[in-house]
Amino acid sequence: MKILLVTSIHKKTPTRWIPIGIAYIASKLISYGHIVKVYDKHRLEYMMDKKSMNSGLRQSIIAFAPDIIGFSTISPMIYDTVETVEFIRTFYRGTLIAGGHHATAMPFETLKKIPGLDYVIAGEGEIPLTLLAEGSPVTSIPGLISRDTDSTSYVPSRIDNLDVLPLPDYSVFDMDFYTKANRHTIRGHYLKTAEILTSRGCPNNCSFCSETLTYGKGVRFHSPDYVMANIEHILENYKINSLYFHDNDFLISRKHAEDICRMMIDNGYNRRLKWAVQAGTNNVDEDILRLMSEAGCIAIEFGMESIKDSDLNKVNKNRSVQMSERAIELCSKYGISVHGYFMTGLGGDSISSLNSLLAWIDKYQPHTFSLNSLKIHPGTEMYEKHGNSFFETHEWTKENIDFYYISNSLDEIPDKDLDKWRKEVFIPFKLKHERKWVIKNNSPLSILLLLIKKILSVWRRRPRKTLS
Repeated sequence: MKILLVTSIHKKTPTRWIPIGIAYIASKLISYGHIVKVYDKHRLEYMMDKKSMNSGLRQSIIAFAPDIIGFSTISPMIYDTVETVEFIRTFYRGTLIAGGHHATAMPFETLKKIPGLDYVIAGEGEIPLTLLAEGSPVTSIPGLISRDTDSTSYVPSRIDNLDVLPLPDYSVFDMDFYTKANRHTIRGHYLKTAEILTSRGCPNNCSFCSETLTYGKGVRFHSPDYVMANIEHILENYKINSLYFHDNDFLISRKHAEDICRMMIDNGYNRRLKWAVQAGTNNVDEDILRLMSEAGCIAIEFGMESIKDSDLNKVNKNRSVQMSERAIELCSKYGISVHGYFMTGLGGDSISSLNSLLAWIDKYQPHTFSLNSLKIHPGTEMYEKHGNSFFETHEWTKENIDFYYISNSLDEIPDKDLDKWRKEVFIPFKLKHERKWVIKNNSPLSILLLLIKKILSVWRRRPRKTLS
């Protein structure tokens, strides 16, 4: 069969994350002899407007004539899936199927709100989509949901042994785009980066987190041998000098992390690659950081969220502010940079408390940091408490979805005051703080290239003179 996979648009960001889940699905289908193409709207939105993307999608579908078209879904952009399916149904009569976070969180609502879909996949997509392409009876396919499925008894698809999956196929993407040197994928480091997974899932239960919806509770691991084979495959095919391990928490299994570090050293990857991970502040200590640094790790990203333990307890974070402070201290000792994710909207914030956060950052010096507003996604504990059944009771239009995500903060800071603070206080503080780190951390040549990029970007945005 021929299968076309369509990625969702995202909010534009300088960070270039490869849609790894699609790469795994593509490789599984290809291993069974199916022909797979990807229409990567996430990539194309940097190049063209919606009308041009739709025109290109139509041309791709007509030329490729796929038997199945699959869509990845994310809640803040679910309106894009609605609009795309409606558009495709004006000229295509084949099978349409959706998977991903949003479809997993509310499969029956997704079928209801997007009537052009035939099926959704709840959970991991590799097995259900392959079985569907192989012609298996629909009712026998785990995680595949139709309008006739019993809503009380379905079980999301889950792969217990991740090593049965073939290596993810990155070639279905424009890897020149995704691996182009930048200072955002590994924050503050000007590098050509590819992303990789060594595990799926997370044992934690943060009430706001939707990251584990598709993968489910608990953690499963690729073997270190599989991980090394994946790294070697990437190095053979793409000109990169760094990796980003996109696991929810690279350190959740101490032995797994140590085995990967030692194999990277034994294989000489620590001399060829710099790398970064996400981890929990509760899992770092001197021994593991020393080993990670020797193996080539240069950065760890921590979900610190708040400098108030009461906030962390409120969202089931199972962390403390003291752990964040200790993690920064230890990472700095071993030459590993720290990125701290912080969050507004958890309830109780004020302009004064936001200024206190900046004072804390100034004192403890995480090398880079971000401050994002709380997003209450379907399928999370927080949505059950505070979502007010929004997605069940509203149409999934762009206007409705945008309004929901803008207005679902649990704080009561007026929007105009928060916007003013961000513009006049936070952004200048962030730029000053991170500029020092970029200069310190990168070679003179890299800094020169960054300056040239900045100058060109400003030049392209300048007002153009017109002839009278």
